[in-house]
Amino acid sequence: MKVAKTKWKQNIMSDCIKTVKVKDAVQKKDYQRYGQYPIISQEKDFISGYCDSIENLNSIGEVVIFGDHTRVLKFVDFDFCVGADGVKVIRPNSDINTKYLFHFLKWVDIPSNGYSRHFKFLKELNISYPSLSIQQAITSELDAIQTMIDGYKAQLEDLDALAQSIFLDMFGDPVSNPKGWEKGSLNKYASIGTGATPSRKIVSYYEGDIPWVKSTEVHNSYIWETQEHITKEAIDNSNCSIYLPDTILVAMYGQGKTRGQVGLLRIKAATNQACAAIQCKDSLNPTFCYWHFQMCYEANRELGNGTNQKNMNLTIVGNIKFIIPPLSLQQEFAFKIESIEKQKELICKQLEDAKTMMAERMQYYFS
Repeated sequence: MKVAKTKWKQNIMSDCIKTVKVKDAVQKKDYQRYGQYPIISQEKDFISGYCDSIENLNSIGEVVIFGDHTRVLKFVDFDFCVGADGVKVIRPNSDINTKYLFHFLKWVDIPSNGYSRHFKFLKELNISYPSLSIQQAITSELDAIQTMIDGYKAQLEDLDALAQSIFLDMFGDPVSNPKGWEKGSLNKYASIGTGATPSRKIVSYYEGDIPWVKSTEVHNSYIWETQEHITKEAIDNSNCSIYLPDTILVAMYGQGKTRGQVGLLRIKAATNQACAAIQCKDSLNPTFCYWHFQMCYEANRELGNGTNQKNMNLTIVGNIKFIIPPLSLQQEFAFKIESIEKQKELICKQLEDAKTMMAERMQYYFS
């Protein structure tokens, strides 16, 4: 849809919104896994938990939730309870559609100030907006694109669930090992190494063409590309090694969910020191190994050392117990997974195209 912006209004955000008074927040210790009323917080998950206390329930119509610490944005049009602190509940004035405000805030760049408050930056933004009828048309278009994006993500989740069910059907739970497979330490069936971070003081080290994987890029997926690339000189002057495709990378430490996540290299690449690089020997199929790590994610995370954050190291990774079914069965599993991954590749391409379309349309309407 083409729009003429010459008649659009412009205003500072603080004059266009108001914060909505809500009932007392539910403390995190009181979150329930199940309950009558959803809890909306500033955390990334859309619904953080549930509670049964009607005294905390807000029935306030359409609002935008802004995480004052996290900058997380949510559009809410149902009754909910507010979770913990740092939640700003926002409603625009009568000239602005709530969903239009939500899409605008998703597009605009609110600078990060660490875990400090961010609402002050939001209030300083300038917003342009057309008539309500045009706003509605814009939000309908953006909602349709978002529905496509959500649909592709759901398909990917379904395919991952299918892969997990195939693993469980063929091998059972690798932790409890109900099928009684031979078990042994990973270091018996694979060689395990790591990488390094070349000196950041030498800028030229990061102007090469050798992919370099950081632990933040290891998130239970195949690795086809990296954010940064280094030179051969960087390899020669650090403890970096170049690993071949089919190497499994495990994030040994990192914030949030990172520790214990796994990736499967599809390219030659080096890594930083936060990744364990696992090269399977003849009796262990790389695809089976990759999925074994995924199926044991929670158990592996508990193996780490440290009081504040349980970090893993190469010794811990090497001592992880693996079930070792016959290689022919591992290869049969890998063949089935390869078919699933081909489907995922097509969906990922469609997902990226939809994300690009969303970014282009938001840039057109909001810039």
